[in-house]
Amino acid sequence: MPAAKLDEKLTEQLLREGKSQNDVVRAHEERGIAIHQSTISAAIRDGRVKVKSKYAPTRKAIPWKLLPEHRHHSAARMLRIQSRYEEGLPLSPSLERQRSNWIGGLLIENAVIHYDERTGFWRVARREGIDKGWVREPWIDDDGEYIPHPA
Repeated sequence: MPAAKLDEKLTEQLLREGKSQNDVVRAHEERGIAIHQSTISAAIRDGRVKVKSKYAPTRKAIPWKLLPEHRHHSAARMLRIQSRYEEGLPLSPSLERQRSNWIGGLLIENAVIHYDERTGFWRVARREGIDKGWVREPWIDDDGEYIPHPA
C-alpha cells in the first residue's frame, strides 16, 4: 500500500461518530491509504482535524502554555483528569481514586497549582478571594489586580 495523505474530512467524521483512532486507520487502509495512529494524533494536536478530544485540556483546566517537557508532569495530568471529572466525563476507578486523593491533598493544604516555565509546577497557598479553582490565577496579582500579559 502506498503511503498517502490523511483524509482529514473522513477522519473527523469517523471520530465524531465515536470511532477510535485505530478504526480510522483501518478505514484508510480499506481505501488503500497507509497511515499510522500517530498521524491522526498529530493532526488533532495540530488542529488539522477538529474534534473534541477527551484528553485535550480546557483553558480553564490548564491556563498556561506548557513547555513540552512539562506537558506530562503529574500536576498537568491531574488537572486534565479533574477537568474531565468536572465536565461529567467518565473516569476509570483507578483515575477516580488518584483524582480524589490529589484533590484531597490540595484541600487539606488549602493549596492551588502554580506553573513557572523555568521550574515547572508548584503547590502554593490559595489566595482567598483570588484563586477560585485548582490553579493559581496567572493574570491576577496578590492584591487582586489584573496583570497585563502579552497576547
